[in-house]
Amino acid sequence: MPPSADPVDQRLAARFTEDLLDGCRVLARDYGYRPAQFERMVREHGGVEAARLLLRGAGTAGGFTVLWEKNQLGLSSEATMLRPAYASLFTPDEVLLARRRLEEHGFDVDAHLRKVAGEADQVV
Repeated sequence: MPPSADPVDQRLAARFTEDLLDGCRVLARDYGYRPAQFERMVREHGGVEAARLLLRGAGTAGGFTVLWEKNQLGLSSEATMLRPAYASLFTPDEVLLARRRLEEHGFDVDAHLRKVAGEADQVV
């Protein structure tokens, strides 16, 4: 993120990064899968840029395939990007691509977003 970026956006980007890293911890703890390459990418580039790099890649990353196999696409960077709280971090085209990738793998994006919204309401 450029140094001149809005501090609110920087805080939001930092929160997005933490959400991605939290997902990595859940995968390691609950599913015995540690996405080491993805973690390195997130720590090196920040979550927003890492998500963009993965979106621009041809096909899907190996970690995405593992998440799909474990029925855990809700922990993917694509699913995290689609949360309304992070909408301002991505272009409409990026959001559309993330949604399309998930839907192509049979993921019910709208059900996931309702679930995430319900969890957020419980936290408040």
